[in-house]
Amino acid sequence: MGATRSRSAQLICRVEQNMDTQEDSQLVLSWQETQLAVGGQAPARAVMGREPSAQLHLNFPFASRTHAYVEERAQNFVLVDHSTNGTYVQTEDEQVTLVHRGEMRLWGAGWISLGEQPTEANAVHFRLLRPGVQES
Repeated sequence: MGATRSRSAQLICRVEQNMDTQEDSQLVLSWQETQLAVGGQAPARAVMGREPSAQLHLNFPFASRTHAYVEERAQNFVLVDHSTNGTYVQTEDEQVTLVHRGEMRLWGAGWISLGEQPTEANAVHFRLLRPGVQES
């Protein structure tokens, strides 16, 4: 009985350590001089759009007031679009995906553009940071 209790305590301790590590993961959104973290110790959701109250206020011609948001869900980061023109996501493998009134899991690093193809002038950079993982 003592060995079982000790083993259970070890497993619980390992699970708690893994949960702490995952809870510290963040997605960093960068636009010009602005950097906004989502998840970990930061808020779990960030709204992007033309609305001045949006966490990432982007006054783009094809952007809706509350165009899209990024949120942390079950140790992942998801972009959710609920706009008229959709959101383009370019991932680090250089594939561009149009998300229109749907959602997409974000991974690695890449670019987000509201309502039009990403360019240097209109794209928000995103980067996933996981504790203990070296950036390249």
